[in-house]
Amino acid sequence: MQSILQIAGQLYRAAQDAPAEEFEDVALAALGSLVPFGSALWFRGGFAHGQFQFHHLHGYRLPPAAVQQLVPISRQFPHAISTSVAAPGVAHVFDVAVIFGKPECRPALECARRWGLERQLAIAEIESGASAGEWLSLHRAAADSPFNERDRTLLRVLVPHLFGACSVNRALLVAGASKGPSLHPAHHRAQTLLDGTVLHCGNEVSDSIACGWPQWDGIRLPWPLLRKLIREGSVSLGERGGSISAQRFCDTLVLTVKSASLADRLTRREHEVVQHFGAGQGYKEIARRCGLSPATVRNIVQRSYRKLGINNKAQLARLISRAEGES
Repeated sequence: MQSILQIAGQLYRAAQDAPAEEFEDVALAALGSLVPFGSALWFRGGFAHGQFQFHHLHGYRLPPAAVQQLVPISRQFPHAISTSVAAPGVAHVFDVAVIFGKPECRPALECARRWGLERQLAIAEIESGASAGEWLSLHRAAADSPFNERDRTLLRVLVPHLFGACSVNRALLVAGASKGPSLHPAHHRAQTLLDGTVLHCGNEVSDSIACGWPQWDGIRLPWPLLRKLIREGSVSLGERGGSISAQRFCDTLVLTVKSASLADRLTRREHEVVQHFGAGQGYKEIARRCGLSPATVRNIVQRSYRKLGINNKAQLARLISRAEGES
């Protein structure tokens, strides 16, 4: 117990003293003194359309080449992450050969072995809805001793302090700047270092960036976007409507997405139709209400989907709900 308290104290002291770009390494070094490991991945993100979108990924004792290879592999095999999502707060021990044992997973297995990630101890903290959260994955090579029950117990106790200390570190950073905004992890907010490295990224910001840069890896802002934000302070989202603005505080950028209203992004008729459709009315009922044919209603809905950058009714309902909450 004394050792656990000492490490927790180190984490919170690091939160107070370490610069944002150094905090993860300092904190993980403290954790490794109690639960030894060869390397680690600390990442935040969420599931969307069956894929995992990274909002921040920090590799500890891993070369950049390893991190670059692991991102597309994690997206290709999301079950390795979703296992942790099923039981947040539980420390899972994984044998990588078992996770990626199927023939189609061989590239993932070879990559894990190349970088000494054969043994994993992973734990997650998930937000409400079990669709987004924060993960820590500790790794040992096959030649090292396996993780045991003691390691799992210690990790379950310390990881909430690790993530909590990270939040304190970010909050203190911004609080130290005059007139700094609140950085509660909201969906429309993000925080990056000045080189574009993502510290926190809300889902709305992530979706907006991915729309303009489909190949964005979620780890560092696309260079054209970062350059324009630094030079002009704001970037238009084009057909999506709205904008992303940036304010500098200390050694970070605070990004805020301002979405255009549905009424601004659609014609009056389109807005009327999608409001009815999002409320659960069918094509025939909407056609009768609006004096249109069902085929015309269907075409309007599909055209509105394209304008809004969505492809199903559930997404439309969320947009309408969000718009009503902001009004």
